[in-house]
Amino acid sequence: MNKIGQELPVTIWYLAAGLFCVGAGQSIVFITIPPLARDMGLTEIQIGSIFATSALAWIILSPYWGKLSDKIGRKKVIIIGLVGFAISLILFSSTISLGQKSVITGGALFFLLILARAINGILGSATRPASGAWIADITRARDRSRAFARLDSGFSFGRIIGPAIAGFLILISYTTPFLLFGMMALIVAISIFYQPTTVKPSSNKVSIKKLSLIDPSVWPFLLVSGFFGICNASLVQTASFFFEDIIIPPSGISLLGYTFNQPITFASLGFMLTALGIITGQLLIADRLKVFPGNLIRFGTLLITVSFLAISFSNSLLSIYIPLFIYGIGAGMLGPGISASLSLSVGKVHQGAASGFLGMVIPIGHIISPLVIMPLYIQAPKAPFLLGFIIMCLAIIFIQFNPRHTWIRNKGYINATETASNDTL
Repeated sequence: MNKIGQELPVTIWYLAAGLFCVGAGQSIVFITIPPLARDMGLTEIQIGSIFATSALAWIILSPYWGKLSDKIGRKKVIIIGLVGFAISLILFSSTISLGQKSVITGGALFFLLILARAINGILGSATRPASGAWIADITRARDRSRAFARLDSGFSFGRIIGPAIAGFLILISYTTPFLLFGMMALIVAISIFYQPTTVKPSSNKVSIKKLSLIDPSVWPFLLVSGFFGICNASLVQTASFFFEDIIIPPSGISLLGYTFNQPITFASLGFMLTALGIITGQLLIADRLKVFPGNLIRFGTLLITVSFLAISFSNSLLSIYIPLFIYGIGAGMLGPGISASLSLSVGKVHQGAASGFLGMVIPIGHIISPLVIMPLYIQAPKAPFLLGFIIMCLAIIFIQFNPRHTWIRNKGYINATETASNDTL
């Protein structure tokens, strides 16, 4: 084993495995549901509302789960999240399967899909905040970006492998891939149960000032993450429609003498390329090259901005696949950069709360989508991507001049760590 592999605890890979299951399940939902739900009579606004329900529950409860992990321990909260995710995945896929057979239609179908996604938001939102806090418990300041990159790479691998496996298993039945990843989540939960913990839940009765959303050590990173969340939602919720309406002509695409007219298939390949780009940003740039968190944020944001502008002008497979890959690289850099920066900014005692806040802002885009993104798409399919370009331009300006982002780029956390004499900050 190389030196890099020895530096970080193996527990990170178990936590990444949990996010792998989440990433696989979520990617299948985002890719397959929009066109299938449209075929079953649901409107674009209703489809966006289904995802918004989960996002709203995620926003409300993610801080709670993060703070609870500070009190009862990371392990218990992660297991709750994985079990809840598995339940929601199975219920969601079963509902769609019954909808395809016209056993459930109309309002009943819409209600059950809302319920399944609500369970995902209520319970499934526990996994990421507790995992992020656990990462902070077991890593040093100089390794924080790399550790978060490895953690989030699990989610990215899930986004790649999930659609690839689902493409074959869906031939057996629609519910098969969802059942598979739901069962895998339960197996990972059992494995995490047996992982050793080095930090016990705090029993200290001394009053500690609560961490606030508007704390100057918190909100600058949450703002950028929120900007990214809006852009990410505009991409994942409209991409399948965009391939169907703009990229793939009604006559299909001819390749190797065959004509293909399956927008979901081409959209799946696009999502896989994005996930491959994310892994490149996480495991190559953030982990292997050990890029500092401030630079990960700055250059990741720049790549995302360029990619959205390019997508807005795309009208062919090549012209959309390249910017989707570039977007992935940028997202793969920005994610660990934000996570590590926030973790380093708030200090050791607030790791659970900070991770919960971060989990709260990421789904904001899915709340906005039914109100802004989907109506924009209906009027002009390329408009959501131009909006994303504008939002990320604003993020670039903010990152450049905000004092806390400057503090991160100047590695102010190193001096803070030395002053505190705490190598595990």
